[in-house]
Amino acid sequence: MANARALDKRRKSVRNVRKITRTMELIATARFKKAMDRAVAATSYTQRITKVVKSLAQAGLEVSHPLLEERTSTGKAILLVLSPNRGLCGGYIGSILRTAI
Repeated sequence: MANARALDKRRKSVRNVRKITRTMELIATARFKKAMDRAVAATSYTQRITKVVKSLAQAGLEVSHPLLEERTSTGKAILLVLSPNRGLCGGYIGSILRTAI
């Protein structure tokens, strides 16, 4: 009898996790669609900026800026690693950190 209760409890917890996962998937899909809509809306802006930068580059102007110059020495570099901190993505976080190291 206790074994049947344990199975029922396990089945119920699996159902609850499935509901949570499905809800998280729906939220992620909505966020992704919102981000894609923003990216599509910004397409004309990025095309215009690209056109302006290309015309400036073709003008042959001498531009002197420290961020545009080639570095001669490669010293220490900083790596910014972004990872999620919520949700059921423990394996994903571990994979990101292993790749970064």
